Amino acid sequence: MRFALFLLVVLAIVGIAMGLPTRVAIEQHEGDLFHMIDAGLRLQAGEIPHLDFMTPLGILSIAPMALFLSLGFAGGKAALLSNLLVAILITPVLWWVGQTRMEGKMRFFFGASMLILVSALTYGGGSVSTSLSMYYNRWSWAVVFILLVAILWRAPEGEKPYKLGLLTGIGLSLLALTKMTFFIAFAPPIAIMLVVQRRYRVAGIASLVGGIVLIATTLAFGPAFWVSYAQDLFQVAFNSQRSQPGENLLAVFSAPRFLAGTASIVAAIIWLRKTGQEQMGLFLLLLLPAFAFTTWQNWGNDPKWLFLVGLVVVAKLRVVSRAREQGVIIATIAFVALAPTMTTLTVSLPRGVFAEWERFGRIVDAGPISDIWLVKDRLNSADVIMPAFGLEGDTPERVFLGAEIPNCRVYDGLVRLAVAYAQQIARRPEASGAGIFLADLVNIMPLISDQRRLKGGAPWYYGGDSGFADMDFVVIPKCPMNADARDKAMDALEASDVRLELVEETPQMFLFAVNRPQ
Repeated sequence: MRFALFLLVVLAIVGIAMGLPTRVAIEQHEGDLFHMIDAGLRLQAGEIPHLDFMTPLGILSIAPMALFLSLGFAGGKAALLSNLLVAILITPVLWWVGQTRMEGKMRFFFGASMLILVSALTYGGGSVSTSLSMYYNRWSWAVVFILLVAILWRAPEGEKPYKLGLLTGIGLSLLALTKMTFFIAFAPPIAIMLVVQRRYRVAGIASLVGGIVLIATTLAFGPAFWVSYAQDLFQVAFNSQRSQPGENLLAVFSAPRFLAGTASIVAAIIWLRKTGQEQMGLFLLLLLPAFAFTTWQNWGNDPKWLFLVGLVVVAKLRVVSRAREQGVIIATIAFVALAPTMTTLTVSLPRGVFAEWERFGRIVDAGPISDIWLVKDRLNSADVIMPAFGLEGDTPERVFLGAEIPNCRVYDGLVRLAVAYAQQIARRPEASGAGIFLADLVNIMPLISDQRRLKGGAPWYYGGDSGFADMDFVVIPKCPMNADARDKAMDALEASDVRLELVEETPQMFLFAVNRPQ
């Protein structure tokens, strides 16, 4: 009863932090939030991810946003309420896992940490800036931790296999339909662990549940849904600048800022095996590639897996008879290495309620992002970064359909540039309600103007010709947010059969009209 009441108290605090604000203050990664709002609006309008627009994210990462947008909330509030919805849904599961697997204060620590993880207003890391970005990664990590605690910790005598089987099957299905990379990373080690533990009925029930979800999804969206999902994933993995959003794979464990965490998991594996916990040590070793892959693939390379390492060692301190001091040191190292992330996640909650609003400015007065306020330094800035011409390896300027494309990029200018593009295009009568393709990383013009979203397009440009069939105009930025995205877009345009005509040049862009056969 105490644990249940504790979870309800933490959930109430989360509810206040998510429900009280009527506007949202963003300090970084606004493009990622705009991307999810765009995807949510598409889903709300009846478009299906992968089939009607390109995204490597699963439909469940978008569905909560779409739900609250359909109820009339603006994008910022919809994101907050999506966090709250996920927190509410996992609370009963947290209670069951904590009550049946853990003892004493550990279950309280576990429950509070998971609720904070799914509802935080930042991705993690060491910065206290709010962003509401990449929340799908936090949700997926919470599902992973719940599954691993339920599987790795001893179940009470007499527990029916169907309970863990249902949890495992539903959890893995949620990962597959939220962010597939988590499913790819953790489904194999989880399956192996269940077989090693001889939990064949649990594995069978989990497989049955997964099969039911697979069939239901196929019946709802058709077999092409899975084919298109795979195509989107391959496009991002092999043809996109977003395939590795951070350090390289080796650096995730060897870079100086990760060394303490790496030392803790290696030491934990050795300590477990030397203290008679060979199976747990083997399982932690088995999970190491999954930890590495997801950390490498997620922006910021935040080693959230240290949470599980610390929990495992603390749990085993109760049963080992020797080397307890070494275990305490290992757990301490893991939690200390994780401390910046957990502190950042925790303090982000009150920052949403007690924002210093004089530091922020409203982006637009109406529309789906009207309740999002951006820190003024980012709202008003568009710093141009120019290369030092003549240096070895310097890229020459490019000519695209007669237009000389400058070799430069913009830093922190997403909103200001988008507003400039939209205002300049709006002066052309024929551009009212037109479909605009922007040769850059993310296009937020449909969120701030009457320009429509492109059918078959992508909220975030990952390369290829997504949206080309529906566009009326093409914007080539003179200084883009991401030069690689601009280059890939120009390559795709040149390789396509789309006929373009330069109709306007401004200090910020080249505007091309699409000439289609009548």
